[in-house]
Amino acid sequence: MPQVLKDEVRERILLSALQVFAAHGYVGATMTAIAEGAGLGTASLYRYYASKGELFDAVVTPALAERFESLLEQRVRALAHVVLSDEPRPVDDQGEEMLRFWVENRLAVVVLLDRAEGTAYAHYGERFVEQLVATTLAQIRDAHPGVRVSAAARFVLTRIFENTRRMLAAILAEHESERVLREAIQGFWSYQIPGLRSFTAWVNGQS
Repeated sequence: MPQVLKDEVRERILLSALQVFAAHGYVGATMTAIAEGAGLGTASLYRYYASKGELFDAVVTPALAERFESLLEQRVRALAHVVLSDEPRPVDDQGEEMLRFWVENRLAVVVLLDRAEGTAYAHYGERFVEQLVATTLAQIRDAHPGVRVSAAARFVLTRIFENTRRMLAAILAEHESERVLREAIQGFWSYQIPGLRSFTAWVNGQS
């Protein structure tokens, strides 16, 4: 008789896989740990997914990654605008849309930002940082024509946004509650935005 694969079991497997990938990364994850998290034996897991790679592709899909990149492009522009304005923090329609995406895909976003080594998304976090840096520098140059951005300034800004990437991943990994997650992200922006404004003023003063 053909095997009967149950949707409820598949859902348990996918949830366990996300939890294990988010906690240990793709490289550190094992099919045994995923099976245990789903309440299955490892042999039973292989009846649903033939490999760790196949399981990863089921929980971090190209459509999800593309949606994140699209939202990120909009959000980065808004964030750079806030840094160069008097707005207290980056709250707008794009920001709410991005936050909602993070809430709904919390663990997958953790993987994309900080746990994707060994997969097709291994450089996703790096691109996240590069986009933040490039857009922020473009906004600075637009606001202050003739400003000179030194190699040291670019180095510092890159490290600032590396911290942003890791902090957002840590917040998402730590907090399941949407209320607490929102509070933590707002707290981070309350620290990040003034620092970026001071950095922008410093860059402008160097020219």
